[in-house]
Amino acid sequence: MLATHQTHDIQQAMKKQHIALFVVLAALHFQSIHAVEAEDRVAARQWIFGAEFVDPGSGALPDDKVIFSWLSASSFAASVQGRVFLLDSYVTRLEVERGRTPLVLADLVNLDPEAVLLGHGHNDHADHAAYISAMTDAVIYATEETCGTMEVDFDRMANDPRIQEHPDRAFPDDATLDCVPVTSAGSVPGTEVLNLTFLEPLACVTAFRHLHSIAVEPDSDFPPTPVEIIVDERDDYLFPRGTPLWPDSRNAEPEPTDDRQFDTTTTRGAPGGADSLFFSFLLRTGSNFSFVYHNTAGALKEGIGRNYEGRPEDGQRIIDLLEALAPTDVQLGTAATGNFDNNGLRDLIMYQAAIQPKIYVPNHITTGTRAREGSSLSVYAGYVNQMDLMGVPASERPRLHWLVDPVDYLKPIVFDMNQTAWADPGKESAMDGYCAPTGLTEPSAVSLN
Repeated sequence: MLATHQTHDIQQAMKKQHIALFVVLAALHFQSIHAVEAEDRVAARQWIFGAEFVDPGSGALPDDKVIFSWLSASSFAASVQGRVFLLDSYVTRLEVERGRTPLVLADLVNLDPEAVLLGHGHNDHADHAAYISAMTDAVIYATEETCGTMEVDFDRMANDPRIQEHPDRAFPDDATLDCVPVTSAGSVPGTEVLNLTFLEPLACVTAFRHLHSIAVEPDSDFPPTPVEIIVDERDDYLFPRGTPLWPDSRNAEPEPTDDRQFDTTTTRGAPGGADSLFFSFLLRTGSNFSFVYHNTAGALKEGIGRNYEGRPEDGQRIIDLLEALAPTDVQLGTAATGNFDNNGLRDLIMYQAAIQPKIYVPNHITTGTRAREGSSLSVYAGYVNQMDLMGVPASERPRLHWLVDPVDYLKPIVFDMNQTAWADPGKESAMDGYCAPTGLTEPSAVSLN
């Protein structure tokens, strides 16, 4: 038995040395290819993640923590053991100056993410992704359909004189777009499961296509949700779009010719809009902290999503995949659904029933059906009421870390990856199963069964 423990200790030490070497090499590569100035990177990361978590000299973030920072809508900046990336890239109000949504385009670029993960290709998720990639070398992970649209966006911006003649925000001379297709075009949801490479060997990242939200017929198994979403009518008056959130400029008219404004949105109506991806993250060290990200929730019971007319067995296939994932500590999941009028937040809660997260952090709070600026607390009431209507026992409900617009923007949500509360034998099984490969250089198909 002693020999077995010694062998395990040696293997663990070698694994840690391999990971440490990988991190050093990745850092050198990171410094050599990115065009963002170090001073700008530090300032943007301190603004978005909090100065207390960012090294003032290098811009590095802690290698023992996972940190999320809500940017609005479904968008988060994430730091996993110091590796920085974006989950969606849309910002509800991309202000000319930092305002109600306290971000400008330069902040997203200067954050210098190494990747942008797009839950799906609609504009309120994919806006700015192609621009950020061109400016930083960030790799976009999306469906094949959405990657095609990213190429269209890149080409349009590369030929836009308003962007390319800007003294500070024109593309670098060698700008390219790197978009990695996670699933093949037209694939059936849940039939292709891949492990992605960008966080290896620190974390196993698994992705598959699932269902976009859609209205279906009322579900007779439970009553509809009688919740009214209330939005403060003063919102647009008090916080007019495109103007800073300062008292002396609340009523100022935005300047349409302001040279800080230009079009970095995604192409409306292009392919990939409703083609949706579900992402799961499982850290390979510490207590194997885990989280999932999805920015839409389809009708699992009926197996139907926008742009996908399926059957109940299609929805069950997604449920089976969700249940086969390693135990989930944190769910970053949509709180908006096109099915709200008919079935409330039933679909979200069906996702949660399969995932069983310890903690739930909502997204899609400021955009989407029934989720608008100022409506977060009404959505919260609808979520809790839906739990009651569906008879979910208190013991099976996740702990809530609810987000309220605008007070929770850029408030770091921090998790210690070594906290023993995250440890679970089911994660060890996942490491030996679908997460086993560590030397990936491109997405690799795996089985969760």
